[in-house]
Amino acid sequence: MRTAHAGNIANNAYLIAKFLRRRGEDAHAFHFRSEFIMGHPEWEDADFDAELDPFDPPDWNALRFTNGFQRPQWVHYISGLPRPYELPRDAPGGRDARVMAATFSDARPAPRGSLVGTLRAASAGLATRYGQLARQGQLRPEERAQLVVLGLLRQGVEWASFQRAERRLLLNDRLRAVLEQADEINTHSKLAAAGERIRLRDLIKTPFWPSYRPMAADYDLVQLYGLEATKGVFLPADKPLVAFEHSTMRTLPFENTVQGRLLNLAYRVADFCVITNPDVVSSAKRLGLQHYRFIPHPLDQDKYAPPGDPNTPLRREILQQTGAELIFLCPTRHEWSNAFDSKRSDRVIKAYAAYCRNSANPRAALVLSRWGRDVRATETLIEQEGLVDRVVWRHPMHKLRLLEHYRAADVVLDQFHEAVGTFGTVTAEALSCARPVIMYYNPAVHEWCLPEAPPIESALTEEDILARLEQLAGDPERRRRVGDASRAWIIKWHSWERCADDHLAMYQEVMTRRAADAAAQEGTFSR
Repeated sequence: MRTAHAGNIANNAYLIAKFLRRRGEDAHAFHFRSEFIMGHPEWEDADFDAELDPFDPPDWNALRFTNGFQRPQWVHYISGLPRPYELPRDAPGGRDARVMAATFSDARPAPRGSLVGTLRAASAGLATRYGQLARQGQLRPEERAQLVVLGLLRQGVEWASFQRAERRLLLNDRLRAVLEQADEINTHSKLAAAGERIRLRDLIKTPFWPSYRPMAADYDLVQLYGLEATKGVFLPADKPLVAFEHSTMRTLPFENTVQGRLLNLAYRVADFCVITNPDVVSSAKRLGLQHYRFIPHPLDQDKYAPPGDPNTPLRREILQQTGAELIFLCPTRHEWSNAFDSKRSDRVIKAYAAYCRNSANPRAALVLSRWGRDVRATETLIEQEGLVDRVVWRHPMHKLRLLEHYRAADVVLDQFHEAVGTFGTVTAEALSCARPVIMYYNPAVHEWCLPEAPPIESALTEEDILARLEQLAGDPERRRRVGDASRAWIIKWHSWERCADDHLAMYQEVMTRRAADAAAQEGTFSR
């Protein structure tokens, strides 16, 4: 079967396509040149020394990969245009690349020195600054003012653009083509079949949309990941569609926004929904879904494996730098809020501070990754607690570098939000590397999909985390025992083979059901 996997959040589309290809399937992964860097295959499988801005992916052709990684031919950039929907491989990349994917963009550069070119450059600069501010917590007063002003400017530009386009005023060839595509969606699509319509001003909330219908024509089935599932409603009604949930079914489909309404419809019209976070089964029931199943986060247990020699060079380096006996690793982003996607990383820092105050505990270093809205708050708390010499900061690490840190660590800490209670890729990768993991795990939300609970050291409050840290730190045999059990559980329940085979079984069910529906419909017409 020839399948398209688009929306490469956390490299899930890339990994699942890779696993399916190991099973002999013709699977292709699609993502965006401007996408968050953790959604690029190079982040998963390439090894390099550069420290990169997660929100500003480089021109990968300009980087030297120390492991010789080459992007597979079955991995494609989406252009954002109907034709070509696949961005040519020789298209320029990096900071100066033209982003072809905005609703009103095209592939042609504006003439040098032109008003249009100047406005585009200014708009891009404003959008970049707006994004930087929006991602940063603890904004200073002047930064908050900038955010408000930039937001108002964006709204004004959008309003003027929509007035021109929707009133069909001063149309150029590009805008005529956009309007024709919108009319086609409103006539022949899953959206139209559901009795809905899309406005041009709503389409801009779903960038890259023009590429999806022509892309779908070349594949037997389309699987859309995370928020990219919203594009599924634009596909023809007869195109098999699978929506892959990536923490996106918890609250987003119930928001009264363009994104929320489209995502709600996408889950309901999909032939199947993949659930990777067991707690969202309540949302699936609320949506009235009939066809959904749990499939674990894609993980290659052959890659994420413990080291042959536990005394790795990186481990020796960190211990020498900090004078520590043990290493605690917490690579998750710094998010202290109570939002549904928060990590409550503040609890990790406070528990670690309490651990360090007890002189009877073995001296431990804490390795953190410098990303997330609340990095500033974390830095301030570390200084207040006098922990600067015990904390090792890392720039956001690509996966092969992160793998080195899993192997160097004694204990890995992940997320501690009471409203979630499920685990993501950090926990799965660390378990696969035979490392004890401390996080909040709620067995109740896993009963419907996991026959055997993983050996996670569950904790929620700062006191819980502290107790787990002290127990593991003081008992090397317990660390080894929990680590071995963690690795065994991953191989049994979370392997790449299971992920691929579960997908193939789901695809077979989709095609069988569609064939039966078509036969039944043909029988009705023939009577």
